[in-house]
Amino acid sequence: MRSKHACIQGVVTSLAVALMAGSALAADAVTIKLGSWRTEDIAVWQDKLLPAFEKEHPEIKVEFAPINTNEYNAAIQSQIDAGAGPDLMTCRPFDVNREWIRRGYFEPLKDFAPIKDFSDTSKAAWADGKGEPFCLPIAAVLAGFYYNVDIFKELGLEPPKTADEFIAVLQKIKDNGKYTPLAYGSAESWQLAYNGLYNIGPSYWKGEEGRQGLINGTKKLTDPDFVAAFKAFAAWRPFMPDGQASLQYADMTQLFTIGRAAILPDGSWNINQVTATGLNVGVFGPPTATADGKRYLQEMPDMAIGINAAGKHKDAAKVFLTWLASPEFQELYVNEAPGFFAMGSKPVTYKNELAQKFADLKKGAELTPRLALDRLSAGNPPLDDEIWRVLQVMMTSDKLTPDTATSELQKGLDSWYKPQN
Repeated sequence: MRSKHACIQGVVTSLAVALMAGSALAADAVTIKLGSWRTEDIAVWQDKLLPAFEKEHPEIKVEFAPINTNEYNAAIQSQIDAGAGPDLMTCRPFDVNREWIRRGYFEPLKDFAPIKDFSDTSKAAWADGKGEPFCLPIAAVLAGFYYNVDIFKELGLEPPKTADEFIAVLQKIKDNGKYTPLAYGSAESWQLAYNGLYNIGPSYWKGEEGRQGLINGTKKLTDPDFVAAFKAFAAWRPFMPDGQASLQYADMTQLFTIGRAAILPDGSWNINQVTATGLNVGVFGPPTATADGKRYLQEMPDMAIGINAAGKHKDAAKVFLTWLASPEFQELYVNEAPGFFAMGSKPVTYKNELAQKFADLKKGAELTPRLALDRLSAGNPPLDDEIWRVLQVMMTSDKLTPDTATSELQKGLDSWYKPQN
């Protein structure tokens, strides 16, 4: 019979061996790099997400390596073309990603089992022309209107449901004279499209009917529905602040958060910044074009992650990607980064009240991505870039009207996009 001393000694020896093995494993851990354009997510990844993964997988260390969003595409392309680049890359949706797929940047995910938990719609923004997936969907974002609840109460206003009600609310705020109706400016042209035209436009061009019509060539930007959308957006100009031509995105947020403006057209991704001052903030969706009109909501597939086809640690990258596909990660991410919405098939609980209100806008609405990012910006001139440009001119001068703006855009699209000819 073995003595107690021998048993204890055996346990200690086994524990020591296990600790030594664990230490050796940690010392030999593979380090992989994740490239991203979300510099604002550094703390989320470093303090919350990566420690959760590395607790389960001490044999793999992940370095979050973000690049400024405006420099990300060029930087990644330069790195990959030079035979380097991160082990995993955050994927832009639609045309940019299809070009990266064409160049062979990504490891195919057709046989990657966890991606089967995502719908074809979720995967479409990061698939090739045949529908084969190359990136794992991570999050989508929504667009709508933040509003100052206290200002609305003070002025006896209700969140508008139709386009006519929206203009009436803006007019009442302007007539009161105490607050700027819209915290909105034209200095950064991207958000004129994403938070403005693409926000309210689907109600006019009927969401996917209009977007797909442009893609397959059965619709044109000069059609009445598209012109009406540009006119509805141009109608915002009288309600924007003085000097709006030089008002940048951060300035818009500040104007709203200090309580000087009643409404901020913006995306769900800005929830943390919008609520940073403790303002009593609500959210409403894009007004319908008519009183009996159908509701539409911009849901943009924003972010996916793919594996570098030339990476040196593909097995470790696949382990990490498998964890990213799990409900555990999805719920952790959307609650650590409020305003981003999970794309997996499993239900997710949103702890942030405003994020939940944004998510509630999806109920009963037809969801549609941004108008010009799918195939329509793959040639020259890219339609999305052109829309940024003409909207900035239209909203800061009288050189372009909605009619002339859409006509100019259509000519550019006709010059290279075959389905439009």
